[in-house]
Amino acid sequence: MNLNLQVNDNILISIKRIGINGEGIGYYRRLAVFVEGALPGEEAEVRIVERKEGYAVGELIRIKKKSRHRVLPQYPLMLECGGCTLQILDYPEQLKEKQNMLKEAFARYYRGELDVKVFSETIGARETWGYRNKTQLPVRHDGEKVVVGMYQHGTNRLVYLDEYSLENRIVASVLKDLLDLLTKNNVSVYNPRIRRGALRNIIIRGFEETEEAQVTGVLAERDGKVLKVLKEALKIKYVKSVNYTLNPDPKTVEIITGEVINLAGEKKIKGKLGHLDFLISPSAFFQLNTKQALALYEEVKKQANLQGTENVLDLYCGIGSIGLYLADKAKEVRGIDNNPENIKDAGEFAQLNGIKNAKFYAGEILPLLQQFEKEGFVPDLVIVDPPRRGMELDILNYLRKSKIRRIIYVSCNPSTLAKNLDHINRNYEIEAVVPVDLFPNTPHVECVVLITKL
Repeated sequence: MNLNLQVNDNILISIKRIGINGEGIGYYRRLAVFVEGALPGEEAEVRIVERKEGYAVGELIRIKKKSRHRVLPQYPLMLECGGCTLQILDYPEQLKEKQNMLKEAFARYYRGELDVKVFSETIGARETWGYRNKTQLPVRHDGEKVVVGMYQHGTNRLVYLDEYSLENRIVASVLKDLLDLLTKNNVSVYNPRIRRGALRNIIIRGFEETEEAQVTGVLAERDGKVLKVLKEALKIKYVKSVNYTLNPDPKTVEIITGEVINLAGEKKIKGKLGHLDFLISPSAFFQLNTKQALALYEEVKKQANLQGTENVLDLYCGIGSIGLYLADKAKEVRGIDNNPENIKDAGEFAQLNGIKNAKFYAGEILPLLQQFEKEGFVPDLVIVDPPRRGMELDILNYLRKSKIRRIIYVSCNPSTLAKNLDHINRNYEIEAVVPVDLFPNTPHVECVVLITKL
C-alpha cells in the first residue's frame, strides 16, 4: 500500500465497482479510492481530496476511458443534491450493479458457506422516474415566491427545485398548486439563518391508485395565518387531508417530532396495495414506491410458499402491510412493532379488509416473542423487516436458539443484512437472495432473503 499518497495528488485509477452511496471505487496500490461520478470499467484521472487510514476520497478530473453504459443524466440537478447518483448509468446496468452490491456485502461480512447461485437478478421497475408517493421538503422564500428544495450534497445549501422528477403525478400536482397557494397568500416562511418564520417543511403523500393526497405543514411556531392558508389546501385537486405539526428545534434532523393535528378533511387517506385497501396517517410508515412495494411483497409471498396451515410472525411490522398481504394464505398472522400508532393503524388496516386471522401487538420484540412461546404460538414462518441498522442482538440470539424453521428477511441495507445473517450462519442457511429495485437511479437496494434452519 502506498502510504505516501497525499491530498492534492493526481492519480490515474481503474474503477472496479460501485459503493453503497453510488460512488465509484478503484484501487491505487491496494488502497481503496472513492470517486463520485465514476463508473465501473472507467479509467479516471482523480485528485485526492481526503486521505484516511485505509482509504482515500478522490475528485473526478477527467475520464480517460468511458464506460459503454454511461448515459447523460436526465435530471442533472438531482446529481447536485446527491440523490439520484446512478442516473448516469443505463438502467439494465443499474440492476446488475445492485446485485453486485449485495454480493460485495456478503463477501465482506458473511463468513458462512454461500453458493453464488442463491443471488437472483434484480427485479427492476417499469417506471424509473415519478415513482415516489411521498415527499418531504424544506420550504424557503426566494424573494418572489415560496419554493422547496433539496440540500446540495455535503452542505447545508438548499438547491431550489423547479421540477419534481421523483414524485408521482399526484404528489407533483399537489406540490405545485400548494406552492402557488402559499405564494399568493404571502405566508411566513422559516429562515434558518435568523431562525425566524413559521413554515419549515411541506410533506405531501399521494396515491395514484386512489387519487387521494394528504398535505402536512411542519411549523417552527404556531402561526394563525399559515394554518388558515393550509386549510385552503383542501380545495386543491386530489387533497383529502390537511394537517400540521410543530417542530421548533432548529437542530433536529427529524421532521415530525410531535403530535400531528388534523386541520381539514379526513385524518387519513385511502390507498391500495394489490388486493388490499388501506388508510394511512401522516406519520405512518409506508413504502415510498407503491408499485415496486407490490413487487417486493409478491416476492415475499413467493418465497413464503404458504399452504394455508401456517402461523406467520411479522417482526418490525409497521402498519402490518406484509403480514396482511400474506394473511389470506396463512392460518394466523401476528405482528409486532414498538410504535403504538403503527399497531393502531395495522388493526384498522386489518378491519378495513375484513381480515380476522391477524393480530398486532405494540411493544419490544423479545418479551413478546417469549410471551407467544409460553402461549404455545409457534411460528412456521418469521418475517423480519428491520430499519437500516438491522436487527438487535437479543433478537438474533433468540432466533439462533429457536426452533423456527423458516425466516424471510426483508432488508434495505446490504451491510447490516450480511452482518445479521453471519451472526446466525451456523444455525440457518441461505436459500435465496432476491434484490428488488424500489428506488431507481439511486444506489439503494432492497432485497428478500429466505433462510432455513439447518
